[in-house]
Amino acid sequence: MTTQSLRKSFITAGHRIGRPHVIMPGGRLVLMALATLPVAVVGFSGTTVAETLSGPLAALWLALLPVALFQRWATLALLFVPVALFFITVFAMPFNSPAFIIDFWTSAVMLVLALPRREST
Repeated sequence: MTTQSLRKSFITAGHRIGRPHVIMPGGRLVLMALATLPVAVVGFSGTTVAETLSGPLAALWLALLPVALFQRWATLALLFVPVALFFITVFAMPFNSPAFIIDFWTSAVMLVLALPRREST
């Protein structure tokens, strides 16, 4: 495999993925906003530091949503919030606690909702 063929494969992969799109208003945006409610409840009622970190992450997610309607960088920044929540949940919370279960599944839903859509060819 030569350098030229590698470069060409990266260019075609980047063309297929495309640039991130702004989030369109509608049902998906409402679902993205509602996904923060369980995380915010855990954050506000948390007794440990790991549980209380869920609250600011939920606030960051809600702050980035209106920005993502107009700015492309915010749609990429939305991906980092559920990933950070997931890592805090897995490594800092006690396994199988109610806060762990809520944050784990909610971060998975938030990540799936924040993933960019592929461009149709």
